[in-house]
Amino acid sequence: MKVSTASEERKEAIFVPPDQDSKANKAGTENDVTEFLPGAKVEYICEGGFGSEAKCDLELRREFPGIGGTIFTYQSLPVARRTEFNNSRHSVHRMFLKHAVIKKLEDYFFRRGEYMYAHITRPLGSTDESYIYEWAFGEGSFPWEYTDYDGVRVPIELDEWNHFLAVFNNAGIDLSIDCTDPDNGLISKNIIHQMFKPYKNSPRLNCMWKRIDFGESSIKIDYDRLSHFISTESNRLRGALTPQRYEFLNLACRYLMCKCNEREIGRLEQLTLDYRMSTLSHLNTIGVEAVPEVQLLTSIGCCSF
Repeated sequence: MKVSTASEERKEAIFVPPDQDSKANKAGTENDVTEFLPGAKVEYICEGGFGSEAKCDLELRREFPGIGGTIFTYQSLPVARRTEFNNSRHSVHRMFLKHAVIKKLEDYFFRRGEYMYAHITRPLGSTDESYIYEWAFGEGSFPWEYTDYDGVRVPIELDEWNHFLAVFNNAGIDLSIDCTDPDNGLISKNIIHQMFKPYKNSPRLNCMWKRIDFGESSIKIDYDRLSHFISTESNRLRGALTPQRYEFLNLACRYLMCKCNEREIGRLEQLTLDYRMSTLSHLNTIGVEAVPEVQLLTSIGCCSF
């Protein structure tokens, strides 16, 4: 797979169909991009956190490098940029695909009515060093239990948590691990609560939360079970996600299992780019009206899988 990096020099034209002469479009490309993107394309905001595997920064971005090319949005989007400490070749792009598989499965579960609120952020891009996903605003931790007036320890129920874990576990994905602080098992970890308001007179928290961190030590995937789930649920998945998204989900799973041939890898690159364009086009319009569409620049000097 070809992956552009944010530091590459942009000399190619804004993407045009293959049957058009791209040389005719090279002149003025920098002006076109500058007009489309007034101001900074990437703005560092602050450190977002770190763990044993990676560190995370909060950024405002209009430039999204990744599999298939670099996409530019008109609206700046708040994103997390996760940088791995010990990444091997292409491990970051694998992380992006793993996150994308989990997100597309959530789209399927959500459309099936399994729960009310989406709990997985959207992956948006990747480079050789880091990958980029939608930032989750909210509280970084909350108590899993509290002590009442009689000194009794009462567990706190997080709405939709148990069912969320169950539906993903049925697909071979364990999202229950690494969700408590290693120094204090009563405090949550890797769950961002976006509206920390306990129910009155009840040990419950509402369902407005996001599960984050899809590193190797934070989730476990049984790829044989996942592949079986994708196969057995194929008709329902195609109906809920469209045949093209099902193909992306299936090929991404095969790639993560190291089973893709060269033709399939090329097809997965196309499908990943289409998924990224669709996702960023959606986020580009939230909260604003009549904004320009997202733009794709063909990339040069790309690394490939």
